[in-house]
Amino acid sequence: MQNYNTHRPDRGNVTFAGLTATTDDAGIHCSAGPYTSTLRPAPTSDRPQDRLASPTSLHSLAAQLLWVGRCARPDVLTNATNLANLPSPTSLDARHANDTLAILTRRHISLHFPRLHRPSLHLSVYADYSGSATSPPGKRQVGYLAALTDNTHRFSLLHWASHRPRRVCRGSTAGELLALADAYAASLDVRLLLQELLDQRVPIDAYTDSATTYELVTSFRDPADMSGKNDLHLLRRALLNGDLAEVNHIHGNDNPADALSKP
Repeated sequence: MQNYNTHRPDRGNVTFAGLTATTDDAGIHCSAGPYTSTLRPAPTSDRPQDRLASPTSLHSLAAQLLWVGRCARPDVLTNATNLANLPSPTSLDARHANDTLAILTRRHISLHFPRLHRPSLHLSVYADYSGSATSPPGKRQVGYLAALTDNTHRFSLLHWASHRPRRVCRGSTAGELLALADAYAASLDVRLLLQELLDQRVPIDAYTDSATTYELVTSFRDPADMSGKNDLHLLRRALLNGDLAEVNHIHGNDNPADALSKP
């Protein structure tokens, strides 16, 4: 793997499972346009509240949107995740799925992976949680992303996720701790691969827009909600051991993971 060069001229364009990757002097470009053009809207009825007689078409479209969202279009991943988890979809849900499909077909977006300054590479992880102690399970969402960046502030998105919490969070702080811990755990696999390929250490820095989460991780306070205690201990230990280089508090408007936690 260390001898593989994505910018060799004989590689040409690569198409795999509907995704197309092209290379030029600026970097790598990834698009799901060819696959998206083959998707078809789900049937709807005149009354939005009517349950679908056969949800198969909606579930099929939701799975296709989920594939595109996970591989090439993080902007639609949260909507696709919610559509894929509907037990009894209605005509209104089918319209939402068609609206999400329209975003893909009308906004042609390609992921760009620019050339980065190798000596200053680091992995930046952003996490966010949507929900509260009183929110129903379907309204709770964890979102995070990991971007490889350098000291010129250019970046390449390497991993992103949007899903339901893997366990019950009794409050928003516990949810934010869970999101940050999940983001850090996922970034470890990405960093391991990068370090194998580049033969250099790649530090990880984490970002959260929750002031309480930031204060808990960077201090020795105990959380009021003990359901997030294990996640807190994981993050503190990573920070103390140096596996996590730093944790930063940012404004919610500056957190890109916010788009992955709210449909």
